[in-house]
Amino acid sequence: MSYRITVTLALLATFCLLLLGGYVHNTESSLACPDWPLCYGQVFPKMEGGILIEHSHRLLASFVGFLTILMVVFSRKLKTSNHNVYTYSPLALLFVIVQGILGGITVIYKLPTIVSTTHLALSMIFFLTLIYLHHNNEERDAFENGKQDYPVYLRSFVFISLGLFYFQMILGAFMRHSGAGASCGLSYDNAVLCLDLVKGPTFWPTEIAAKVHMVHRVMAVVVGVFTIFSSVQVFKYLKGSSKRVYPILYVIVVLIQIALGVVTVGTNIRPVPTMLHLGFAALGLGLLFKMELLLRDIERKLYPNGLNNLLTDLFELTKPNLSLMVIVSCFVGMMIHPGQIDFFNAILALILIFFVVAGSCALNCYIEKDVDKLMDRTKTRALPSGRITPKTALMFGLVLLGLSIPLLAAKINFMTAFLALLASLLYLFVYTPLKQKSEKAVYVGAIPGAIPPVMGWTTVGGDIAPMAYILFAILFFWQLPHFLAISIYHADDYRSANIKVYPNLKTILSTEVLIFIMTLVLVLATFLPWYISSASTPYIRAAVFLGAAFLGYAALGLLKRKNFSLAKKWARNYFIGSIIYLPLLFAALMFFK
Repeated sequence: MSYRITVTLALLATFCLLLLGGYVHNTESSLACPDWPLCYGQVFPKMEGGILIEHSHRLLASFVGFLTILMVVFSRKLKTSNHNVYTYSPLALLFVIVQGILGGITVIYKLPTIVSTTHLALSMIFFLTLIYLHHNNEERDAFENGKQDYPVYLRSFVFISLGLFYFQMILGAFMRHSGAGASCGLSYDNAVLCLDLVKGPTFWPTEIAAKVHMVHRVMAVVVGVFTIFSSVQVFKYLKGSSKRVYPILYVIVVLIQIALGVVTVGTNIRPVPTMLHLGFAALGLGLLFKMELLLRDIERKLYPNGLNNLLTDLFELTKPNLSLMVIVSCFVGMMIHPGQIDFFNAILALILIFFVVAGSCALNCYIEKDVDKLMDRTKTRALPSGRITPKTALMFGLVLLGLSIPLLAAKINFMTAFLALLASLLYLFVYTPLKQKSEKAVYVGAIPGAIPPVMGWTTVGGDIAPMAYILFAILFFWQLPHFLAISIYHADDYRSANIKVYPNLKTILSTEVLIFIMTLVLVLATFLPWYISSASTPYIRAAVFLGAAFLGYAALGLLKRKNFSLAKKWARNYFIGSIIYLPLLFAALMFFK
């Protein structure tokens, strides 16, 4: 069996798994098997009633896992001819493993909303990963159009559509798993307006759960209109191509999806229409992603050096990878806080904090525009290459900061706004200039980088408790070896830009020793939630396992000291490992708190 057949089977099986997963929840069969991974201690229990539904879902999930393992095996033959497939197939397997763990946590901890929602969110990421792998292993369309015919903002529209659609799916999952699905009343009479006990039929009810439900309904219209508009533009551009079928299918799917939402409410959330509502959502997300991949291929062919426009260049200024990590860290701080989370305050806080980070990153790019010209990995960015003027970047950053920090103070609380301002000032006016004066700047830079989870904590409670300091410590000590690893494999770039880093001023060996020491301190810091704040036993087990693996790999770096090439490869792998380690640790802290 070839890789192409395997990934196709995995894709089809995963879609069926999504449908069956929805049916499990909608028939309230999620806890029909009270243990995990077996069912009543058996691989094949008596398959009837809820056990038939729930255990069939587990068996199909195992089959998907088996197919994913085969994909990884077959991808090794494509290492040279199709490096993307070779690289991302193991990532798909990692997603399957994490999904299995989340499934077990869902059963063991009796369907906690955050776990169930994350389970669905990650399943969609896995589904999109399979689409990506399938796309990279198929024949390309011989579609030909010139640059003059290509709308430069087209892919940006599709990318935004993809993000909006994904957010809408996560919101729907949260609504469903939190019990808000029936909060606006059932039957077709309540399929548009929300039946509020105080106001009667209304667009904006008084109860929080009903407000979440209505936001999901309003978002359905907004997302539907925007994504259909984007799909129509893709359809117009793909004139003469067989790939036109994707925007056509998307429009059909999204209209059916909206109709199924109405039917779901109208039929008292019956299992079949609710399951189909999820299934068509998955199809819609997949079709949008397929269109984004098609446009990516076209752009790479038409613009080998990359297509840039004002929207993508401004987005680049926000350093999206860094911004995403900050938002995730804030979210962790919110979820770990023992207080009750106001859904709308949390969403508003995350948006405003994102604007703070985006504005700070834009101003950082402005300050370092001349330095970035000297490094190979940054010289093609919008500012150093001249695609954006310094004035544009300066105004963009100032506007984002000028709006977001006062709004944080007014709408969230003063403490969160103060921490956001402190992190921005330290990042821009202490860490940034210090990088060209001392290798110890890394310790200063880790301070603003460790503040986000504290901001998440203060968003909920407005105060700073011992657990908030622990979160700060974990992220602080995680950043130090993380950046030291970067400084090894980008040592030449930093030397060119006169940025002071340990490998250039000291030795590779001393940097590797420091990485090991900081990793050890990090692992010890991860025990503090258990020692001081009574985190659960499952959390400490996860922390010990993850810490042992991470520390073990840090120790391997000490063996690479005589070969700079091997040291750079090890540092790169350590960097990737650190990106995997932190989310898993935070997940354990949230799910096992």
